[in-house]
Amino acid sequence: SSMAELCVCSVLVTGANRGLGLGLIQHFLRMPNPPQWIFAGCRDPKGQRAQDLQNLASKHPNLVIIALEVADPASIKVAAAKVGEHLGGSGLNLLINNAGIVKPKMLEAETLEDMTETYTTNTVGPLLMGQ
Repeated sequence: SSMAELCVCSVLVTGANRGLGLGLIQHFLRMPNPPQWIFAGCRDPKGQRAQDLQNLASKHPNLVIIALEVADPASIKVAAAKVGEHLGGSGLNLLINNAGIVKPKMLEAETLEDMTETYTTNTVGPLLMGQ
């Protein structure tokens, strides 16, 4: 597969504590020639929901868990600075904008607040991360 030939020095995956994000982290760690730096972004790195990530990070020194809320520009700035500390001037090679939320509900139950939160996280978040 093309992922097998993909050779990156550094990658950041958002929403990395579960689901697809965690799967991608595991994939990168298992590569024959893994990235020198794998950054796992998640909202609460020390929390219960990041336990799988914490376990992986304790075994893999190239895995760095980064506190990251993609809907919050201030959080993104702090995370980018942390990544920069590890990379020096070399810059990040690959960004995987995986973080997303879904709040399934009936049309009548939909709210402005929830739609705004969903749009901010799923649409604006990746844009802010790219910047």
